[in-house]
Amino acid sequence: MRHALVLLNGLCLLSGMVVHAGQTTSLLKPAAPASVGGRVTVVETIGKKTMTNPVTHLTVYLFTMEASKPFQDLQIKCRRAMARPNADPVQTFNLCDRCLADAFDLIPHLEAVATAETGRDGSFRFENLAPGRRYHVVGIKPPEGGSPIVIEAKIGQLRAGQHVALELSENDPWTGPLELK
Repeated sequence: MRHALVLLNGLCLLSGMVVHAGQTTSLLKPAAPASVGGRVTVVETIGKKTMTNPVTHLTVYLFTMEASKPFQDLQIKCRRAMARPNADPVQTFNLCDRCLADAFDLIPHLEAVATAETGRDGSFRFENLAPGRRYHVVGIKPPEGGSPIVIEAKIGQLRAGQHVALELSENDPWTGPLELK
C-alpha cells in the first residue's frame, strides 16, 4: 500500500491522517514482539538406566547482556582459573565453587527484563520481548545438600516475531564452554 504525503497550509496529510504542526507520528509499523521459552532437565543414570527428568521450581531470569555483566565476570573468573595448565585442582574447585555461590546470591539483585519459574514439566516462557536485542537466560535453584544450581544460556539478537526454544540441562557446568579471548 502506498501512502501519499501532502503538505497543505501547514498541515501534513498522510493517507487520510492529519498531523498538525508540532505533532509527530510514526510511519513505521511497530516490530512484532519476540518470545523465549524452554525446558530445563537433568539427566540421571542409575545403574544402567538413564532418565531425563524436569527441573521444577527453578527461578529463571531474563536479562539484557548489559545487565548480566556482573554474572559474566564471575564466570570469566572461574574459566580463567580452569584454563591455567598448572593450577592446583583443589584451589580451582574452591575458587569456582565460591564464584558459583556468589553468582547464586547476585542473580536476584540484577535488573531482570522478566522472571519465571519452571513448572512440573520443567518449562518456562517469556512473552512480548523487544526484538533486536541480545538476552541472557539464567536459572537458579537453592542447594539441596550441595552447591546451588545455576544454568545459563545466551540468546543472539532476537528478530521480530521470533520464538527461541531452549533445552537447558542441570548437567551442563554453570561456566559453560570455555571461550576466553
